[in-house]
Amino acid sequence: MATLFPGLLKILLAVQATQATVVGTVRDGETGEPLAGAVVALTELNHATVTDADGRYVVWPGRAGPQHITVRFIGYAPRTLHALVPQEGQLEINVLLRPEPFRLPTLEVPSLVIVRGVDSGDTTAFPDRGSSIASVWNHPLLAEPDVLQALGGGEVVLAPESPNGVHIRGGASDQTAYLLDGIPIFSPYHAAGVFSAWNPDALAGLHLLSSVPAPEYPSALSGAVAAVTRAPGARLRAQGSVSTTQARLTLDRSLGVAGAGFLVSLRSGFPGIIAPHHEASYLRGETGDWLAKLEVPALGGRVRLLGYDSDNEIDAAAAAQPDSGASQGARRNVFEWHSRSVGAEWRRVFSRTAVRVLGWSAAGDASSRWATQVARVDLTAARRDAGLLATVEHASASATTLAGIRLERSGTSYRIEPESGVGPAWGLSGRTPVTTAFAEHARAIGRGVELNVGASLAAAVGDLHLGPRAQLRWKVSEQLALSGHYARTYQFSQSLRNSESVVGNVFPVDLYIGAGAPGVPVARSDQGVIAVDYRPSAGVRVGVQAYQRRFDGLLLVAPRDSEPFTTGAFAIGSGTAHGMAVDVAASTARYGIVASYGLQRVRLGSSGSPYIPGHGATHLLEGGVIIFPTPTVSIRLGATGALKRRTTTVSGG
Repeated sequence: MATLFPGLLKILLAVQATQATVVGTVRDGETGEPLAGAVVALTELNHATVTDADGRYVVWPGRAGPQHITVRFIGYAPRTLHALVPQEGQLEINVLLRPEPFRLPTLEVPSLVIVRGVDSGDTTAFPDRGSSIASVWNHPLLAEPDVLQALGGGEVVLAPESPNGVHIRGGASDQTAYLLDGIPIFSPYHAAGVFSAWNPDALAGLHLLSSVPAPEYPSALSGAVAAVTRAPGARLRAQGSVSTTQARLTLDRSLGVAGAGFLVSLRSGFPGIIAPHHEASYLRGETGDWLAKLEVPALGGRVRLLGYDSDNEIDAAAAAQPDSGASQGARRNVFEWHSRSVGAEWRRVFSRTAVRVLGWSAAGDASSRWATQVARVDLTAARRDAGLLATVEHASASATTLAGIRLERSGTSYRIEPESGVGPAWGLSGRTPVTTAFAEHARAIGRGVELNVGASLAAAVGDLHLGPRAQLRWKVSEQLALSGHYARTYQFSQSLRNSESVVGNVFPVDLYIGAGAPGVPVARSDQGVIAVDYRPSAGVRVGVQAYQRRFDGLLLVAPRDSEPFTTGAFAIGSGTAHGMAVDVAASTARYGIVASYGLQRVRLGSSGSPYIPGHGATHLLEGGVIIFPTPTVSIRLGATGALKRRTTTVSGG
């Protein structure tokens, strides 16, 4: 045995010596420098080697004949060569690779799970809310990303079963304004499984400004939800998904001209797609929305053009047990609503002064064929707005001043007609031009103390409406901040939808009528908020707030009409809301926690008849956790509850 192994070794060396070898060097095609670590592979034989420090390589094919040799190196264009390997000897192949930069996909590795409240990219000051799109995707209570549902909790109430609006500190759904890149959007919600009519793939984030609403935003009692579309990427990006409720697709790309770019978003919903066709009680219909944006440099600044459209058609059974012999169409209640907005914005910065000009046109249409207690009626409602906003903002080392003017013209109409000529018939319309001048000044007045004061003066409905506002913030330490807020706001259009009807879960659109119409008042709200923002450590945040509100000039449908929308009667009333809210967020590298509790007391009334609205539940609780056992797998657990919920007593069925 001692002499056997040396003999075998000599035989193997002799066989290897008679085989052909392929040798050579791999160099940079421009500089001639050797490339160490380049991969040289014989693809048919699955043989590969790498070059040494001098760029040299040696490979033994194992058999003669034609072979394909592939050479690869990161940062260079790969090359494939055809070679005829001899029976024996040495074949030398020297390769030059052409440099070709290779862009690796962006890899974001956050140190903490991004959830609402501890999102490092969110600069919204508490008690206002902000959510980046990353925190929306990680919200533990959402099966699918929804930017409006991500705002819920604490002082923000959403119906847990089927959201039909955003209620802020006791306010009705029509008291919240919605903006997309600064352009007003009417009723941006779908129904039947899809709430928000904004495609989350097209957004970078959103802000809820409600403690002291910005004066340049539309007139709304409770504040504004302002969404921001995402910036186009350097290369064409496509993102989308398909689920049991919707399909969506978003494309964006930079055009390579001084930051120009575009974004296009499409989404389609299909409520009732999995419902049995023989069962009339299921909702059926179609929903969809699209968004298009173009950004280009112009006049020393940037111009942004935006178009948005949302369409909804929903129908539902008109009775639990339809009369036999009635046609399928006659047994259905039909609801349709459509929203569209277009706008253009120019913005330019001169040293420390920013100038902004925004023009827009926004429209909303709604219709319904509804079986009232008396007869079937047709509803048609429309709103047409056009506006222009111009602002100038100057910033210095210790202060910021904003001034501007907002011009709006709103036309609204509302009409009820019986289908058979027997039943309620009613019509109302109005034109409401509003001119608003505003100014705001923020200044540091001491160590860690900042004062922000402002006012707006609106000329509308033959009168002047002064809206003062102020907020004081004190940053006690790096962990603790205290603030107080006061604002008076006005609203010049209100909804004729009955928010107390259960049909609002199917038909959530607001049916606006302007204050220029007969009998419709200008609504007013006075609100005070105090808040504490505490961050004991990185990834942990606790926010506590208390508030008091007074409403006047409210248009109330529920005290006079039990239908989903008024058929000819409404009341003018007032109301109060006060309460407190606690928000808690915590995050680590593997999990994120979001929890909130809201305690509120909401009372509305007219002519001495008070009632608690459906969104006025006394106790509101939400909580959830998202866990990442691996970087690509998440587990979500959540719970929500509303205690002491009341319903408004109405007459009839």
